Amino acid sequence: MVGNCKKLRTTIEIVVLVALAACSPTSARSDGKSDSGPQCNGACVDWPTDARYDTEESKAIKDAAPAPCVPQPIPPDVPEGWEEYPVMDCQYRMYVPSSKEYLPPPLTWEPCSSKTGPLSFDCRQIQMDWPSDYPAPYSLGGAQPAYVDSDGKVVMQVRKVYSRSASVRLSGVMGILVEADGPVRQAFWQDYVPRNTGLSLLSRSVAPGKSSWALAQMKDGYVYRVAPFAGDDTLLRPPILADKLESDGDAFSVVAGSQFYLATGRRWGVHRWDGTEMGVLPAGGGVWASPVWVGPDLLVPYASSPNYAIFRWTEQDGIQLLIGFGEDYSRGAGSPGSDGKDLVWVEGEGRDDDSVRFPDLWIMTSKYSSDPAEIKPRRLNRWLPSYIAGGNPVVGCGYAAFRYAIGTTNTTAAGLHIIRLSDGWSWTLPSPSPPAPPPDGWNVPTAITCDEVFARYKGGSLETIRRVRLDSLGPGSPPSE
Repeated sequence: MVGNCKKLRTTIEIVVLVALAACSPTSARSDGKSDSGPQCNGACVDWPTDARYDTEESKAIKDAAPAPCVPQPIPPDVPEGWEEYPVMDCQYRMYVPSSKEYLPPPLTWEPCSSKTGPLSFDCRQIQMDWPSDYPAPYSLGGAQPAYVDSDGKVVMQVRKVYSRSASVRLSGVMGILVEADGPVRQAFWQDYVPRNTGLSLLSRSVAPGKSSWALAQMKDGYVYRVAPFAGDDTLLRPPILADKLESDGDAFSVVAGSQFYLATGRRWGVHRWDGTEMGVLPAGGGVWASPVWVGPDLLVPYASSPNYAIFRWTEQDGIQLLIGFGEDYSRGAGSPGSDGKDLVWVEGEGRDDDSVRFPDLWIMTSKYSSDPAEIKPRRLNRWLPSYIAGGNPVVGCGYAAFRYAIGTTNTTAAGLHIIRLSDGWSWTLPSPSPPAPPPDGWNVPTAITCDEVFARYKGGSLETIRRVRLDSLGPGSPPSE
């Protein structure tokens, strides 16, 4: 089950050898200096740039020195006691509470709505207490990431999308970091801008004690400039870690961990929160997918046919193979998730050389370890979708929850799949069938506790977070053979 790096195809061998090169994080660049990022392990490359943005305007942005922002009137939807947080050379205005006493109130929850009759399970959803007049599908927007802390509290980023016109699509955004049943820890306001232009406040990732957001400047429907800001989740003004044109080789987003963060762009680098680079995942983001922090460890699936494997990064050993099958390309592994106690992933077998799909897919589990020798795989249940990568589960309290979608061209069934790790017993919450349009219904799960599963849900013009009690799901189904 567990593999050895030396058994993988040449592409993987190169990846691992570069990652394990005996270079320190501060070793000099080799063979010509690159302008695409900080110093890196091994050879560096100059990443290509997008000629569409190689203009006098873009050069002026890169060369301009920050200037003080001229105060402007506070927009009407900005709460009392908030103040401007200058960003992007004052081109756009973001606002934050001047002190914690001005943080917004907690979330409120209401019974889940249903157009098909009473629900058979105990379900609540976020009550929409903000204006959303434009007939668009988003009252929430973005990923809404979450985690479960050591006390069992669910902490999540929520991105409330405001609109006050039924005819013109102008959106404002209130971004909050909030406990599901407790206070707001952070809050930001992005004022109204037209769709596909101006500024967009994006939720990114959360981890115990940390929170990551980003500001994206849009131009002609494209992300033109990006500024990630992240740090302790109690900061009202988290530091802006970079302000880069998207065409720059060193533009990045931040995947937050409790001790480190992963900067993902054209090169992927692990950093301490003081900015010190700890290592680089070679080959950029082209072969890595859906990274997951497990305490100080980073799980990273490798997804590039015919090789599907799960790697892990640790401060001690760098990037190494955790689950893989050497040169046996009929088998693969992907979609990992863990709460630090249990590890869950998807495993495929039976693929021939001419196929990109695995005919047999299984949900697997083991007690978590960053040591490949300690991974003891156990089958839980069949995985009905045809994909092995891209569907990371949330794991907690002896359960895992996946979003599933069945169908290679048109989705014929979709929903949430919840599985008990002790015996493979499972429950399914289906989306409307057939999903029309496909985004309607259950989206990705965001957290699972001993009592509830949390997941994004879209129904018609409403997008929200739903929470469902596990003990209300009924008898469930035994594991399939």
